[in-house]
Amino acid sequence: MHNQNIELRHVRSFVAVAEELHFSRAAERLHIAQPALSQQIIQLEQQLGVRLFERDRHAVHLTSAGQLFLNDALAILEQVDHSFLRMQQAQSGQVGRLDIGFVHAEIATANVIPDVLATYCQRFPDVEVQLKEMYLQEQLQALKQHQIQVGFAAAFQDLSPEFDTEVLQRVPFVAVVSTQHRFASQPSVALSSLIEEPFFFCPRESDSGVLYDRIAQICGRNPRVIQEVSNIHILLGLIVANLGVSLVAASAMELRFPGVVYLPLSDPHHDLAFKTVLHWRRDYHAPLLREFLAVAREVFTQRRKTLPNFEEWERTEQDERVR
Repeated sequence: MHNQNIELRHVRSFVAVAEELHFSRAAERLHIAQPALSQQIIQLEQQLGVRLFERDRHAVHLTSAGQLFLNDALAILEQVDHSFLRMQQAQSGQVGRLDIGFVHAEIATANVIPDVLATYCQRFPDVEVQLKEMYLQEQLQALKQHQIQVGFAAAFQDLSPEFDTEVLQRVPFVAVVSTQHRFASQPSVALSSLIEEPFFFCPRESDSGVLYDRIAQICGRNPRVIQEVSNIHILLGLIVANLGVSLVAASAMELRFPGVVYLPLSDPHHDLAFKTVLHWRRDYHAPLLREFLAVAREVFTQRRKTLPNFEEWERTEQDERVR
């Protein structure tokens, strides 16, 4: 027996004859000549070392060995067809695994990333999504080591050229104070005034360190940070208690957290704009990534429309760049 030479076409031919129990009908079904079909069945029997059919002038019957092989052959073809379908789905980004890095409860994206993931998982239920909490530098290292395929980050600086980066959202910073704070009734507040207050800030080891240094450069001294907080809900809770103030991305206004007031900066610095980015290896072009990027773009485009005066701010920023 030399079953290592069995070809898939031999198995399909056998199943057709076994189901039709007629060589002519089976040949028509397979769109091949009857002599060629007969030769394939003979070759298959020789390779298996058993007779699969009993033949006479009037009928074709399966042998006991043929009946056993039919069950296996049907399972083989079903598995092959399933594998072909999975490969086609993989090629179109419908199946596989996607590891995504993100910053826990990031102040600008905590209310958007879940929407991206919900939409993506609904459209691609056969993709296994794994979320991995990590700061920006950890994400970059994980991308290099293929531990994640894509990462969400808050970027205040340009990333390494070895990564492709797409800015999904660019919004201004606003001050956030308690409704009990002396600034609460003002239409806006100057950054120089805000820096005099006790300040809540993101951890310096996050990418926010760049923002921290830029604020210090603008105001001539460092913010008086009394607590580092990365979770937006905890930060806003502390501000409700009137324990300090902070800067948050304007997109955080969508949270509608009771007890706080969001104030635009009266002396806006457009280089303090908050960028939400997706980044991935430049040499990674998998369909999974392509489909995920499409969903992220769609969700962020819809959410941008809900930001107060966002389009007006964006036009102002563009005017600044022209000047």
